[in-house]
Amino acid sequence: MQLKTYNFSMLGATLLAWLGFFLVINSFDPQQGNILVFVFVYFSLFLSILGTLALLGVFLRKIWQRKRELSSTIVSESFRQAFIFAAVLIIALILQVADLLNWWNILLLIIFATLLEFIILSFQKTEDK
Repeated sequence: MQLKTYNFSMLGATLLAWLGFFLVINSFDPQQGNILVFVFVYFSLFLSILGTLALLGVFLRKIWQRKRELSSTIVSESFRQAFIFAAVLIIALILQVADLLNWWNILLLIIFATLLEFIILSFQKTEDK
């Protein structure tokens, strides 16, 4: 798949995810909603943030890359990092709603996300050799 095709399809999917998020937010009352409403809210928000950050990551990498990397490398790095960051954000939001979020939980989430990224990078380096 070409980078242009990826960008347009990801943009369309992201816009649909944002539309779904706003539809869920406007259609359901959080005070009356059951667990399924909250699952829809967090899942649609996760997909929206994931798509937005992945597109932003591809765009910024294309601008700031001095050496020309393969488009597949840029896309996979952007998507992986967007997935990790979106997951950290959603977990932090869930902890905040449950009134369990404090500074050390945030610190643990950041450490976990950083370690996950380092582990993935170390496995990629060993595969490249």
